[in-house]
Amino acid sequence: MLSLRPDSLRACLMALLLLAGPAWAQIAPTNDVLPLQTEPRAPPEATPPASEVVDEGMDEGLEASATPPPGFTGIYGQVTDAQTKETLIEATVKVVAGAQKTVLTDVDGHYRLALPPGRYDLRVFYDVYEGRRITGVIVEAGKAARLDVGLSADAGAVQEVVVEARSDRRAEGALLQERKKAAAVSDAISAQEIARTPDSSASDAVKRVVSATVVDGRFVLLRGLGGRYSVTLLNGALFPSPEPDEPSVPLDLFPTTLLANLNVVKSYTADLPGTFGGGALLIETNTYPSQFEFKPRLTLSGDTVSTFQRRNTQPGSFLETLGFASPSRRLPAAVSRTERLAHSAETWNSFPNVWTPRTTTALPNLGLGLSVGDTLRSGHQRLGYLAMVNYGHRETNRVSQFARAIRQEQALEARDPATTLQGSSGAALSGLASVGYQFDRDHELTLFSLYTRGADTHSFSTTGVNNERSEQYQGSRLQFSSRFLTFNQLRGFHRLSGLGDAELDWQANFSRVERDDPDTRDTLYADDLGTPTGRYSFPNQPNSGDRFYSELGENSTGGSASLTVPVSRVRLKVGGLTQLSFRDFLTRRFRYLRTDVPVDASLPPEQLFGPDNVGAGIRLRDATRDDDAYDAFLGIFAGFVSADVRPVEPLRLVGGVRVEQSTQRLDAGSPLEPVRSLHNTAKYLDVLPALNAVYTLTPQVNLRAGYSYTLARPTFRELAPFLFYDFVRRRNVSGNPSLRETRIHNLDARAEWFVGDNEVLAASAFYKHFRDPIERVINSNPQGSDLVFENADGAKSYGMELEARASLGRLTPALSRFRAAANVTLIQSTIVLTDPRKLGLQTNSNRPMQGQSPYVINLNLGYDRPESGTEVALLYNVSGPRISEVGVQQLPDVYEVPFHRLDLTVSQKLGGRTQLKLTGSNLLDSAVTLSQGDITILTYRPGLAFSASLGWSL
Repeated sequence: MLSLRPDSLRACLMALLLLAGPAWAQIAPTNDVLPLQTEPRAPPEATPPASEVVDEGMDEGLEASATPPPGFTGIYGQVTDAQTKETLIEATVKVVAGAQKTVLTDVDGHYRLALPPGRYDLRVFYDVYEGRRITGVIVEAGKAARLDVGLSADAGAVQEVVVEARSDRRAEGALLQERKKAAAVSDAISAQEIARTPDSSASDAVKRVVSATVVDGRFVLLRGLGGRYSVTLLNGALFPSPEPDEPSVPLDLFPTTLLANLNVVKSYTADLPGTFGGGALLIETNTYPSQFEFKPRLTLSGDTVSTFQRRNTQPGSFLETLGFASPSRRLPAAVSRTERLAHSAETWNSFPNVWTPRTTTALPNLGLGLSVGDTLRSGHQRLGYLAMVNYGHRETNRVSQFARAIRQEQALEARDPATTLQGSSGAALSGLASVGYQFDRDHELTLFSLYTRGADTHSFSTTGVNNERSEQYQGSRLQFSSRFLTFNQLRGFHRLSGLGDAELDWQANFSRVERDDPDTRDTLYADDLGTPTGRYSFPNQPNSGDRFYSELGENSTGGSASLTVPVSRVRLKVGGLTQLSFRDFLTRRFRYLRTDVPVDASLPPEQLFGPDNVGAGIRLRDATRDDDAYDAFLGIFAGFVSADVRPVEPLRLVGGVRVEQSTQRLDAGSPLEPVRSLHNTAKYLDVLPALNAVYTLTPQVNLRAGYSYTLARPTFRELAPFLFYDFVRRRNVSGNPSLRETRIHNLDARAEWFVGDNEVLAASAFYKHFRDPIERVINSNPQGSDLVFENADGAKSYGMELEARASLGRLTPALSRFRAAANVTLIQSTIVLTDPRKLGLQTNSNRPMQGQSPYVINLNLGYDRPESGTEVALLYNVSGPRISEVGVQQLPDVYEVPFHRLDLTVSQKLGGRTQLKLTGSNLLDSAVTLSQGDITILTYRPGLAFSASLGWSL
């Protein structure tokens, strides 16, 4: 609900503008409709007589449009402001002769009246507008009569009006209008746009946003900056990550069916959390619809390298197909949780003795979804609800080539070539429930709950060469990972009439995230490279015969509130936030070792580690390190004040300051030891100023500029001084308790022209200066492959963004069904190294920041034929080469090579309420590649992917 004055009312009600030009403002009766008659202003008729049929408009989600379904009999059209062409939400369209029926326009100003053949008179009216009467509208069987109506403002009406309506934030046009009126530079992608892509999760969809890229298929980088340099908010609340090694939220947790939109805020405002570098990602989930809907969905998909191909697998249970770990993977009951492993063959043999991957045929992927929702009304009170559930199961196959680069007599050489076969299966289960109660126009409460659970089973088999040991080897790994998240939130909105219609927004939240990696098993058998015998044997060395257990849990709770008070021409906003996070992380490691008792080391692992040998020729050692666990706490306490003022009519200034106090504490050490080995506490008090200026050059053109001073914190894992092992790349990663907080100066500028309905042209520029940026660098060990985190002295990043969305009908009417969109981001960054130790260690003293792509390109060509329900989209995405790891001691930086992705989607309505969607992804069959100098250290092809989705709206 909004309380608006005349100069801002229509701007907040905009959803779609100008695309069809002035013709939309004209009265266009069909079938010999008589001319319009302007009535004297009458009292509003917001509540029709009980004898009339009331239809709450056409809010059918993303299906609402200017064109009714084939075979529709009745009247349809759009109601707009006759002068500004802005759409009018919940305007009343009433049949006054020929029938008794009333409808309200939807969020886009559209209405639809299903009527039998006949002749009708209509009245259209809206608060503070002059009503209009249209007579003699003819409706013929099987035909739709279009009637667009423009209403003129009533000069004698009151100068303030309250509109009880919500913009449909799933619609592209509504988001563009919010962007137009926003205080900060921002970009977004709506559910309507996502529906045109083959994207199945938020991690796929967000890369369509200007300057957003995705690494590892899950983590977003904004303007080339990710992890600690961005913050993720879910429905306005800080969102924790279930990943132990990554500060970013893995966006593959969110199926696109749960999303209303993804919004990236790129210039800082004081009401946002202070962790802000590349930007803030705001995830908004679906809310309850305005009328009853019931939507089941079925999806089948596959790809050319996996589906119906042989892949590695491992034994599991039915629970794992739902995302839950099988009980057999848990640490055996005979193993103490507080003491080291007992020296007992009986205890050693309590572990499952499964080590070797099996093979199976990969089946097509399956997706199921269901949503149901409605809004119940009684007078001014409304009760809305939405429930959604989604389930997905996927099977994949991957063949990866690995190598390691070393410096040998001033030349770079490839060593340790290896081939890994990875068979994977995954399950994802998610649910959403939202209930909102509107007491009246001034008070509303919403209760929201989100549940997601995902599991991935990975089975690896590797063959390769270890040049350092002069041996060839065969290895395997069985791994299972599960992730769990529950997020619960209560939100409130209150308009306080006693304070001049001040608005109070508040929210309280509680979340729990978990990640469980039970019983990861590694084996490695080696043969002499100098005199190969073909007989591989089990060596006594790390990463062979290893079992690894890992558990992470984090509780997060907090809340925020803000009060907006209009004072003359200034809107003051004050508020605060408290967020507390408690994390516990625990690992256990076990290793099988050969003893002095002779044993046939060439036996398969199931025999070598079987009861006949364990306790004799093989023993099991507890290899858990003293610092293989930690407890951590992060407390953030913040307050802010901002002012939104228009010193002169075209100019809007939004300035504010945020004070944020944070405490970060980490206690490291295994519970197997009586005393924790590390206590590390960091406290910061940060003052974060922000100023944004918006100059409205014309009603469709904005000029923007902004400055802010923000921060980035090190993560728990980066502060912990112990080693944790990266199983995929077979290397250690070490934390650094001496890491310092990063501070960032941000400058932004943008010119944007909202050309028409769903159309925009924009050009942006930005500059960022970093103090003490944190980077992941290759450590200076003899093999040059381990990683550590370091503060660089400084860095700068600058770039520009270009965006265009338009209908090709502007070129010629023959192309009116086609739309095109493109955005290009160009970025340059430079790291600053003045520390002599770092200058001597790192290979390049002048290089881009880690993770920074020099360019990002998105292209989109679409075709839409509403009368047949056909929609086609061709999409292209590429990011420039970016540093994955910083090289040291004359080793080059590791770069991720550009991945050219071309996707195609075709959607077809089958009848009024059934839709078929076919997609093809990675049609260029691009490969994922990491290179170090001229050495390719990793490459694999994900293959061409295809899917078919069938949805119903009942």
